[in-house]
Amino acid sequence: MSEREARSHIEEIQRSYTVGETRVLDALTGAMQIIEKMFMRSGHFILEFIQNAEDAGAKRVKIVFEDGVVKIFNDGKPFTRNDVEAICSIGRSRKDPRKHIGYLGVGFKAVFLVSSRPHIYSKPYRFKFDKHYWEEKNKNAPWQITPIWLDEVPEEFRDWNVGFYIPIDEKKYEERIKDELKNFTSTTLLFLHNIDEIELVFGGKRRVFRREKKEENENYTIYTLKVAEDGAEEETSNWVVFRKVVKVPDEVKADRYTKEWNRDVVEYREIAVAFRLDSEGDLTPISGTAKFGVFSYLPLKEEPIELPYYIHADFLVAPGREVVHREAPWNRWILSEIAKFVIEHVIKVFKSHEKWKYSYLNVLYKRASGELFKEYLVNPVVREIENGPRFATIKEIKNGIMIDGDFAKLSEIVKVDQGVLEALGPKGIILVEKLTGKKVLHPKVQLSHDLIDKLRLIKDIKDLRKYLEGQDLRNARERLEDVWDLVLEWILGHSELVKRLRDPSTSEQEKIMIVRRLKELWKRKAVGAEELIKEGFVIRTKSGKWIEPQKALLPSEYEPYMSVERLVKAGLLDSELVEFVDPVFIENANRDEIADWKDFLENLKVSSDENVIKRIVEDVGVKVALKYEREKLGIKEARPLIESERYKGYDIESKMSDGSPKCI
Repeated sequence: MSEREARSHIEEIQRSYTVGETRVLDALTGAMQIIEKMFMRSGHFILEFIQNAEDAGAKRVKIVFEDGVVKIFNDGKPFTRNDVEAICSIGRSRKDPRKHIGYLGVGFKAVFLVSSRPHIYSKPYRFKFDKHYWEEKNKNAPWQITPIWLDEVPEEFRDWNVGFYIPIDEKKYEERIKDELKNFTSTTLLFLHNIDEIELVFGGKRRVFRREKKEENENYTIYTLKVAEDGAEEETSNWVVFRKVVKVPDEVKADRYTKEWNRDVVEYREIAVAFRLDSEGDLTPISGTAKFGVFSYLPLKEEPIELPYYIHADFLVAPGREVVHREAPWNRWILSEIAKFVIEHVIKVFKSHEKWKYSYLNVLYKRASGELFKEYLVNPVVREIENGPRFATIKEIKNGIMIDGDFAKLSEIVKVDQGVLEALGPKGIILVEKLTGKKVLHPKVQLSHDLIDKLRLIKDIKDLRKYLEGQDLRNARERLEDVWDLVLEWILGHSELVKRLRDPSTSEQEKIMIVRRLKELWKRKAVGAEELIKEGFVIRTKSGKWIEPQKALLPSEYEPYMSVERLVKAGLLDSELVEFVDPVFIENANRDEIADWKDFLENLKVSSDENVIKRIVEDVGVKVALKYEREKLGIKEARPLIESERYKGYDIESKMSDGSPKCI
């Protein structure tokens, strides 16, 4: 089209609105006032211009705000005759709803909230709308859709395919526009197909928002969003975006809302979900001040549902791009499709990813406000997570490495503190599974607080003990045969261990393990020596007996201060009169460990029984006297009295040098 033809077209549209019945012109003016009221935020019109640039296939958009004027540039396709017709009409978009986001014309009308004389430059067109011009020329003309041809194109607009020059009417609007530009985020680019760069110039600063494709496969695309200010990179974020094209059901097409928005001719629509990635490429919930989570290509800022991820679809929204229509079956259907997509595809991809399988629950399981989104999106996803096999488990630990198990349901798992698993060692997983009847949630799995509250938690070894409370330990022993050593070492309390120690059916090896465990509990001050004595603690002796510690003596292996065992070896003490603690407890022990055991046994009153001490003293005295009689005095007939003769009041019968009897 030539410039002359373009001018003729503008003048033709102008005549159609300025030459006509007053009643028709009044109706058009009233309709324009209603549309203006539907755009609630005066600064929000900028998003409408970005939307139109996206529809025009633009790669770059530049927005300049200075000296009370907003200038918007893009490198998309220049205006066609149909585009001009649309922008100069009310709600009669020439765009094919099957191919474009919004409605050129309706969205553009948002500019009239802040400006009464916007200019448009798009070769070969150049025209403006001017309220003051028509107030003087023709008060009945609907100035917002009645174009005026412009004679010149400013130099700065000549290198761009499309440009808008928007003088702002009032100072109060300037502040709102500044706020809108200050709050602009790189995520605006997230779901767009064409625009990769948006440049903002205002307040003496230049900010550039860029989107770069980092990775793409059949399941998802990873983008890097960058923000630079005055040439210096200020912010970088990575996002994984899942997209799908869904078919529109016939019953949704037949709805009146669908028809009103010209979606009844649409066969397919795209839906998408985006999740933020941290510096390690792992999923992380969205945080910060941006609380909206809903995009209809561009953010819907009045939908504060606070999802930890972003969703996008062609929602039917009010012309001001502020809110989603609650009544429209189209929106309910499309939310259901997003939920279905997340459940059937996105989660499947997450579960197969080496990192995301541990973190996806933390970004998907979230209670949200907003009845529409809760009913059709949030609740279905939450129910699927709660009822399906969505939780990564741990199968075993080999050489310190955790081996993944199968995915399990919420009702089938238990969350165990990693410190507990590390303390229990390689067989700890088996122990927990047999005690609880549940699979162990993988320690790497990240969960939201809402989900943690629904889980069985084992934060400490003590939490495992309740699973054995009230059970017959003999039966438990059979059931937990291959991990019984861990039960003895970690699970049973000292009272249960002492009972097991005194049980005749307990094997010797198990009893030795129990004593070692009780010694560790004593050392950690989890139980006192007096408490163990009171509960009936017994110790193994060299003769294989299990006796009260007070009645046993420390043998030389324990390095006692006074070694009674040396008297036995010297023949000065009858071995049948004493029992020595078995050194089996200190096999392969170092000096410090032996000292610990000695301390433990002395606290248990080993060598403290008065009757034992008395017998030792008596026996040693008899043995020493007898040896003196036989070896020093040469009286071979000297003999100790047997137990039945002790009533005589002496211990040894011998002879004097003259042969007369001697009693000692």
